[in-house]
Amino acid sequence: MLVLIVGALVAAFLISRPIWLITRRWPNSIGKALLINAASAVIIVIAAVFSSAGDGPSKLYLVLIFGGAQLIVLTFDVVGLVKFKPSTEPR
Repeated sequence: MLVLIVGALVAAFLISRPIWLITRRWPNSIGKALLINAASAVIIVIAAVFSSAGDGPSKLYLVLIFGGAQLIVLTFDVVGLVKFKPSTEPR
């Protein structure tokens, strides 16, 4: 189970990074992070459910695992945007 969770985190990260590269001309914002991670979540959840469907009935618990992994990636993206945002306040 731990291997599945780590694999889900790696997959979520690897699916969302090319989308970040495609949208690099857009200004970095929380809305951009939400949009990219939502698109990535749809891709990764559909791929996970369909890849396991060949073994019999689909395993819907994969939606929770891969969706949760995408939420973790979203959290890191948002924290990175907020933490490393250039300040406009004078020093």
